[in-house]
Order: sequence, then structure tokens, then C-alpha cells
Amino acid sequence: MMKTFETLRRTSGLAVAIFLLLALGISFAEAPKSPRIAALEKHALSAKSADEKDFATLAAFLVSKAKGDKEKAWCIYRWVTDRLAYNVEAFLEKNPGDNSVETVLKTRLCVCEGYSRMFLKLCEEAGLEAVKVTGVARSGSKDAKGKPALESHAWNAVKLDGKWELIDTTFGSGSVDKKAFVKNFEPMFFMVPPEQMRFTHFPEDAKWQLQEKTITREDFDKQPLVQASLFKLGLSPSSILKTTKSSSFGGFPEIFDVAKTKIKVVEVPLNAKLKTGQIYRIAIESPELSKVMILSNDKPQMNLQKQGITFTGQIRALSGTMLIAVQKPNQGNEYSFLLRYQVE
Repeated sequence: MMKTFETLRRTSGLAVAIFLLLALGISFAEAPKSPRIAALEKHALSAKSADEKDFATLAAFLVSKAKGDKEKAWCIYRWVTDRLAYNVEAFLEKNPGDNSVETVLKTRLCVCEGYSRMFLKLCEEAGLEAVKVTGVARSGSKDAKGKPALESHAWNAVKLDGKWELIDTTFGSGSVDKKAFVKNFEPMFFMVPPEQMRFTHFPEDAKWQLQEKTITREDFDKQPLVQASLFKLGLSPSSILKTTKSSSFGGFPEIFDVAKTKIKVVEVPLNAKLKTGQIYRIAIESPELSKVMILSNDKPQMNLQKQGITFTGQIRALSGTMLIAVQKPNQGNEYSFLLRYQVE
């Protein structure tokens, strides 16, 4: 969310939540990044109608430039997340419609069932061992009782170089704004670490948790709602769990998505509610930022000191609202929200 400082000052008190994809939208894994991956992505997206006439032809085209299982899976993942669109109308009407791979290849419209079936079919055609995993997934919203909302969901597991990996093409394809699907590719749903996936996805078959120590449905339901951005900011599952077990835990701070910007949180308070007068240390790393500002009650309180790519500082919390905002180079007075706290 990019705003000028004056707009930031006027609106920082508004509750602006990260939008997540219906019952989906949680991403964890580090996005694959390299010139090689970029080239494979370009290849996958170059598929023409003639390349997509049937599953065998399509799979052969997609993996024709891939070396190894992971590259094959990446090419398939990229095509599925780009060429299919989420059927919002079907979801809202609770009538999933025809999600067979044959129909989906023609219409390019489906719900999670169609996404997962298409990924599975193309993997099988490409010689990859894969399965469709069913269960429930948490959304970024809460139900009438204030608990994280759950929806039936389908995703995939695929064996890559002898190891099972978790992939969610529905999550990776985009989001829903009001009642319309918005394409917004997210690479982080490719090869999601199991210890992170367990916060949002619960498979019917416990073996697809892919962990030696599995959790029960009761354990899953009791977990606090964890937004994707916590992990995208570099926070570990262990630090998240440690925070939630604190007796003073009152929920995570409001997190805003700073689009196309790599930001790593080294140290920040993870509790949404801070104590007035207490000093908190903040450390943020990013090679793409020029400034990190702390605002209290809509007014600038301080800028963090910059050393290389690291921004650090200690802030004494003032009663009211505290906001961390970031700025990119050559952006004038434009800032993006990052974290928002309530100080009591």
C-alpha cells in the first residue's frame, strides 16, 4: 500500500487488512530465484494453443527445457497458475461445477479441485509422482465466533528428487477482490515447507503433513491465525510458536503487503498490543529501502538508522497507535505501511 506522507498521516488509523484468497492465500516458501528459473518461467508462459491441444502435448512442451524434477514441477506450476482462473461465482454459490481436467483445459475456469487435478494430471504426463491432497485451509478472515474461518480445500504433494514437497496452485494463481478474481502470481506456494504449511492447511490424511510429529485437527483448530506475511518477512515457525505461547499474547500486529519488495524482519515486537512507555528494539533488512519510519498516533516519531541494508533503532512506545512505514529510493514522499500496533 503506497501513500504519500500526507495520505499516510490521514489514513494510518484505518484498519486495512491484508487481503487473502478466499479460504486460501497463505504463502510460506521462499520463492525460487535465478536466471534459470526466470528462463523456465518465460518458456512455460510462451505455450501457444497448439502446445495446449491435449495433456500429453502440453506436458511435453512445458518440461522440454527442464533439467530434473524440480524444474519440471516449476514449469507445470507456472503454467497452471497463469492459465487457470478461480471460479468465484461457483465458490460463492457453493456449487463447484465441473472440475474435471478435460473441462478445465477447455474453460480455464475452476475452483481448487480443478487446480489440483490439473497440476496432478500434468505431473503424471511428465513422469512425476504426485497426489491430490484434500482437507481444510484457513482463510485470512474469522467466523461469527471470532475463530479463523475454514474451507474445504485441495492442494498437491509431488515427489521431487526423491522427496515429497507441498504445492498449492490455487493459492499461487491470484486473489479475490470483492466478487472478482484478480490474477496475481505468487511463487511462494511452490514447495511450501511442511512446518509452515501446518499453520494453514490440515490434510485429511495425516501423512501429508510430511512431519514425523503430526498434529491433530483439534491442535490445528486451536492455533492462532497466522498470516502469510509473517513468514514472507523472514520469521521462523519456531519464533511464531514461541510468541503465541506467551501469556501476554494478544494476536499478531496488523501486517501490510509491500508489493515486490524484499524485506526481512530481524527483530520487531510480534504482539499486536504493546505497553506504553516500554522500549522496543526494531531491526529490518532490505536492499530495496531508503528509509524506515516509526509513526505514533499518525505523527512521525523517528527514522531508523541505516547501515548498509540494515535499519535499526529503539523506540519508546507512546499510548495509541504505532505504525512502521517504509520508503523506496526515488519515491518522494511516498511510504508503504509495514506493521501496525496498538499501544496501551
